[in-house]
Order: sequence, then C-alpha cells, then structure tokens
Amino acid sequence: MSRGTNLFAASSISAIIWIITLFLSTGYVNEVAKSMPTYALILYFSYALFKVGGDLSRLKDYPEEAESLQKEVEESKRFYKEKGLKL
Repeated sequence: MSRGTNLFAASSISAIIWIITLFLSTGYVNEVAKSMPTYALILYFSYALFKVGGDLSRLKDYPEEAESLQKEVEESKRFYKEKGLKL
C-alpha cells in the first residue's frame, strides 16, 4: 500500500472511532472526545516544527547545500538592492 493509502486508512479509522466515542459517551469522556481534534492538530504542528528544526540543524552536515543556500541569499540581497529595497 502507498503512503497515501495508509494515511487515508489511518485517518478514516481514527475519525470513525472519534465519532463513535463522541456520540456514545457521556460526562468527562465526552468532554475529552470533543477536544481530541485540537490535540491532534497541536501534535501534528509540534511534529512539523521539530522535523523542520531537525532538518535545519543538520544543514551544517551538508556543506554543499549550505554553500548553495548562502549563494542564493546573496543573490536575493543583490536583486532586491537593485530594485531599491533596503535590507
């Protein structure tokens, strides 16, 4: 199965379980079930931030990419300076 299929299956199963829990539960469990999508978003964005941060911290391990990125930054500065933007 492809990654997209796995993601769709996992999210579908999670959504079904969440809906069943939301409608069949009462009291405290119902309150927790209502906030589960918020927690899922927080977890997803936390994972994304850590992933990006980890990739940025490993950029120094790739000197060619770091040098290429530095050249692009200098080229961008030069371009915007020609257009009259002060950086």
